[in-house]
Amino acid sequence: MKILHILFDWKFTGPAEPMLDLCVELKRAGCEVSLACKMPPPDANISLLQKAKGRGLKPICDFALNKRPNLLDNLADIKRLSKFLRENRIDIIHTHQTHDHLLGGIAAKLSGSKTKVVRTNYSAEPINSLLLNELTDAQIVFSKLAHSPYKTSLINPAMELERYNPEAHVEGAKRVRAKYGIGQDDFVLGVVARIQRHRRFDVLLKGIKLVSEKLPNLKVLIVGRGTHREEVAVEPAKRLGLDGTVIFTGYLKGDDYLDTVAAFDAIIFLVPGSDGTCRALREAMAMAKPAIGADRGMIPEIVDDGKTGIIIRDDPLGIVAGIIALATEHKFSKKMGLAAREKALRCYSIKEQAKRVVEIYAGLF
Repeated sequence: MKILHILFDWKFTGPAEPMLDLCVELKRAGCEVSLACKMPPPDANISLLQKAKGRGLKPICDFALNKRPNLLDNLADIKRLSKFLRENRIDIIHTHQTHDHLLGGIAAKLSGSKTKVVRTNYSAEPINSLLLNELTDAQIVFSKLAHSPYKTSLINPAMELERYNPEAHVEGAKRVRAKYGIGQDDFVLGVVARIQRHRRFDVLLKGIKLVSEKLPNLKVLIVGRGTHREEVAVEPAKRLGLDGTVIFTGYLKGDDYLDTVAAFDAIIFLVPGSDGTCRALREAMAMAKPAIGADRGMIPEIVDDGKTGIIIRDDPLGIVAGIIALATEHKFSKKMGLAAREKALRCYSIKEQAKRVVEIYAGLF
């Protein structure tokens, strides 16, 4: 089976990482997989192109793939994509965002080939465009909230679980705690998110301020970066007098990231990012961390309230209640962390996801 995955972006963010994981696993399963993405700018630090090459793929960057509407580029891409699908006898064009879905779907229709169009929807909302649904042969969703009557298959989100082994990062976690002056009896709450205005850092910091007065041993590690980092989180934390409580680690990757997650006692997750499947939350679960999650988007489908974590009302008092519950009931918290890891291993395997996707592909013929 010949499959073309396409993403109108060069950044390694949002759906890029889960898409790349799937491409690699489909290739291992015997599929002939191609990946088309936008050429990154010369000064790009991390890009989808770079990551894909590092994992043995040879991305196609022959298309403009503008994320925003551009009539000339879009028409040229439709023409070139149509020709590519036809000449390479592509069985499946698999799209991951609205723009590549639209242009890829039109290209498939105009190609005169039997190419089928598959769309993965990473959000917790259904695709409500009649045009997009008409251009689609199959939709893959990860949330019950995204289900629609248009040829939809619900599957689990996934990741390469082999990376997330808590036992391999015990010493690394100790080093992280020592680096930031965190004591053995301190309770470490982790936050992994891009620092953006809509991620509700204002509410989070107010909740932390309230709970820090009751839990003086609370430490909060905020992992992430963002254009408005100072305005959104750093300065508000200072104004609230949280200098000794809230620690900003910046963006982390590789073992530095996993050692830091291993240093958490729990994770709090309030707002899904551009990848609505809440990858950072699921990574922490795979590292045996219980979660405090807001009742928003896909979060309540990932966090089993009372089993793998706690679903809270998304306001300062709700945050206080969630943190106190986990920080003061150590056996309860530990049990939840183990249940979180068990769920991650059971539900979020990239191998199992790839099997399901191949079944969906095969059902189109």
